[in-house]
Amino acid sequence: MSIFGIKKQLSSLALCLYLTAGFAGFASAHEGDNEAFQHSDSSGAPARVDVDEQVIRALEIKVEPVKSGTVKNSLQATGEVKAAETQSFDVNPSVSGVVKQVFAKQGDVVKKGEILATVHSIEVADNLTKLINEKTRISGEIAKTKTQYASDIKLQQNTVDLAKATFDREEGMLKEGISALKNYQVAKNAYQSAQVKLSTLQQRLVQDVKLLEKESSVTISSAKGQLKIMGISPATVDAALDSDQVTANLPIIAPVGGTITTRNITLGEQVDAEHTVFSIVNLDPIWVMVDVYQEQIPRVKLNQEVIITTPSQETLRGTISSVGSVVDEETKTLHVRIVAQNPKGILRPGMFVEALISTGDGNKKGLVIPESAVSYFQEKPYVFLRHEKHFEPKFITIGSRSDEQVEVIDGLKEGDMVVSSGSAQLAAQALLKPDADKEHGDEENQDHAEHAHESAKQANSPVQMLIFFFIGFATAFAAVFTWIAVIKRNKKSSTSDAEQDN
Repeated sequence: MSIFGIKKQLSSLALCLYLTAGFAGFASAHEGDNEAFQHSDSSGAPARVDVDEQVIRALEIKVEPVKSGTVKNSLQATGEVKAAETQSFDVNPSVSGVVKQVFAKQGDVVKKGEILATVHSIEVADNLTKLINEKTRISGEIAKTKTQYASDIKLQQNTVDLAKATFDREEGMLKEGISALKNYQVAKNAYQSAQVKLSTLQQRLVQDVKLLEKESSVTISSAKGQLKIMGISPATVDAALDSDQVTANLPIIAPVGGTITTRNITLGEQVDAEHTVFSIVNLDPIWVMVDVYQEQIPRVKLNQEVIITTPSQETLRGTISSVGSVVDEETKTLHVRIVAQNPKGILRPGMFVEALISTGDGNKKGLVIPESAVSYFQEKPYVFLRHEKHFEPKFITIGSRSDEQVEVIDGLKEGDMVVSSGSAQLAAQALLKPDADKEHGDEENQDHAEHAHESAKQANSPVQMLIFFFIGFATAFAAVFTWIAVIKRNKKSSTSDAEQDN
């Protein structure tokens, strides 16, 4: 191959590599510009907004003046009704058995002692049978003892009667001088001895019977205690003892009055002591959980009276029983628990109510604005002030809240016009136009900046960058491959020419 040919191939290779480097450099050069355009102010900070009257009407923005008003000695908050944790009960059968009857369902209001279901329990029947058998045994022992003593007492009574007759005869004969004094003394001693034996037998009968009756009483009492633990009432035990009829039905009784919130029992089901068949919640008293803002915390104390209003405008009274100690990180509010009597079941768990807390710290004068006028940025309250041609965000310090009014401690003066409705729309408008206060500048520069920004976006597309890279790489690869092929072909040609010359 000629020197001219080799130079031509090397030039082609250099050109391809140059194009590849050029494409990569083009993409790299604009990559930084792309990142720069991606950076924008997305902090969400409130900014001045310039809008005309048409936009104000479209956004339904309303303004109100800051007024001097009375801040009431009460706080208004929204609360949720919850069942008292100390008034929730699980009902379990005390023994195992098969469900025979179910009388209550979820949502029913039951009274304490009411039968909720019955369970057929062999264990109950066995215990009652043992008790009846034990009572029968002791009763038999008492009857046997009475019979034995009755026979002995009857014989001894006859002995006493004979001894008395002998004594009476000897006493009469002694008075008539027919019998000797010795015979009288013997008859007297025999009569007295017979009486003592009779009295002893009678006392032993009473004592033995009492011991057996006491044994029976203790046995029955112990059995009643065990059966009561199992859920069998003493009245049921007495009825079984009186009739000698054994029952195997165990009633499941409501331990408290309240509302059944869970029913987990069906006919024919096998249940045991670990099986919760009902859950009962006593809704009287009941809890109302409310949240108060952090600036209101000093005004809330234990035992303060609260008026609770339901969605149907029914009112009840309660008292604050607990004030939380940790402020919620997101809402910056504190949990407060109110206990209210609920005899008619007006308040139900899950219901949302209004709570008016009587703080008792007296009414006071101050600047007030509607609560709807207050917005928050990074937990700091602010409002939008209305000026002639724009709206200005203004951070404020707020105090008490009541009746949808907010006390303004610092940041505003009486007569200032604040946006009471539409603050969110203004905040969104500010985000859409973060440089609204500069939009009346040099129009040519602005057009140029927008054109440059658009060009940068188009030039810096990641897909375009990849296309440029792969085109350059493919071109370079093809050039190298072609160059190697040419070298090999020229080398082969040179070798052939040499062989022919030889």
